[in-house]
Formats: sequence, C-alpha cells, structure tokens
Amino acid sequence: MKNEIVVNLFDSYSNDLYRFALSYIGIKQEAEDIVQNVFLKLLSKNVPIRSEYEKAYLYKMTANMCRDYLKSCKNKAMLNYDELDNLIGSDKDINDEDESFYNCLMSLKELYRVPIYLHYYEGYTYEEIAKILKLGESAVAMRINRGKEELKKKWRNQHGTEC
Repeated sequence: MKNEIVVNLFDSYSNDLYRFALSYIGIKQEAEDIVQNVFLKLLSKNVPIRSEYEKAYLYKMTANMCRDYLKSCKNKAMLNYDELDNLIGSDKDINDEDESFYNCLMSLKELYRVPIYLHYYEGYTYEEIAKILKLGESAVAMRINRGKEELKKKWRNQHGTEC
C-alpha cells in the first residue's frame, strides 16, 4: 500500500484503533504496539481496501492482532486495567458517573466487553461486529445481552441503583 494512503488511514483511525485495542487487552504499551503493527503491516503488504470498508477492515486487523497477543504464552498472566483511564478522551466532558460506568464496563470479561464496546462506543451493528470478531450475529447479540446483565449487576453492587 502506498505510504501516503497509510498515513491518511493512520491520521483518520489510529486513535479509535488504540482505544479499541486498549479496551480489548487492557495494557497501554501493548495497545500502542498493536496499532503500530497494524499500520506497519499495511505498509508492507499491497492490500487493496475499498474506502467504504476501510474502518471495518482496520478494526478486524486490530481485533486479530489483539487475539494473537492474548493467545501468546507470555501473556497468560492477569491483565492490568489500571491504565484504562486513558481510554476516556480528555477532550470529552465526562462526569464522575460516566467514568464510573465506563470503568464498570471495562471490568467485564473480554467476552462481553469487546462486543459492547464496539456496539455502544463505536456504533457498529451486530452484523459488523460479527464480521470483526468472526462470530455469528446471534453470538454477538447473546454476548451483548449477557454483558448488559453483568453490567447491571456490577453497577447495582457498586452504586445500589440501576444504570
């Protein structure tokens, strides 16, 4: 792929991909490395990406690299989610309750957290999430519904109210 195309893609999507990778694996430095590797891979390969699918394609590449990272033997230890506060952009006006809710979401298992993040924070449909995560649409719907139930329980335990 041409350098200027990759640079334009990087400028357009690197922050979104970083937040996604961070929500997926929970380690700031590894999320940065994964995003860097996505764009390095694009530079080294001549992959034609149609403009209407470029964002989904980049998310799929990032998800695959995150899965590979989590599968690797060196990363079987407990993940550190203390750095997830960087995920909330400083340019947004976020109150304590929003941040608390977001932290509650990030404490969910990856199984539920990733589909919920893609749907509610990134705006993907169930069909698009299914393609990104290589799942069926019904599996995505089930994970989002179960994740929402877990999220409600966690929120209720922490705050004593419904979210």
